[in-house]
Amino acid sequence: MKVIGNIHLVDETFANVYLIERGEKLLLIDAGLPGEYEKVLRYVEKLGYVPEDVEIIIVTHAHYDHVGSLKDLKDATGAVVAAHKDEVPYLKGEKTFRREIEPVDVEIELNDGDEIEGLRVIHSPGHTPGSICLLDLETKALFVGDLVREENGKLEEIPHHYSLDPMKNREAIKRLLDVDFVHLLPSHGKPILNEGKEKLRELVERL
Repeated sequence: MKVIGNIHLVDETFANVYLIERGEKLLLIDAGLPGEYEKVLRYVEKLGYVPEDVEIIIVTHAHYDHVGSLKDLKDATGAVVAAHKDEVPYLKGEKTFRREIEPVDVEIELNDGDEIEGLRVIHSPGHTPGSICLLDLETKALFVGDLVREENGKLEEIPHHYSLDPMKNREAIKRLLDVDFVHLLPSHGKPILNEGKEKLRELVERL
């Protein structure tokens, strides 16, 4: 499904996988559950690309539902993996969250404020140590990973038992009000177009 500009949402993955067209190459944001790599590759081909056109896979955080297909996608596309430096030990298999994942190499270690392919990295720890949001500078769309989720047109924080530090996650949500964005693209729920900032402000007022 096309979301806005050159940003697409891959159909029917448990945690949203976003695909961005950048000229002749593609970026992926997250990779879905194990086995969902086939859905991602089908969507790539539906757009008229081949798997090798996927050059970078950016990981918002290393939970199982976001990186379960990462190794398969990396193998199928030859893409490099980018993630915040605090998330790298989990992706490499040196540390684990609740469920083990297939370890992968991370070629690009990200820090707060970095820019990668027109996306600004916003380190937002709390859900995990290296959780990040990504601001698309062209469309002002903000990919928020699991910082918040969309439900029936409203935003909610991720249930506390899923986050390593729920209060830190809450602080990271509040800091997003300082970011210049228009659209909000969560990993769970539907993208919120045009009203992203307003919906986030409503959530912050409820917290």
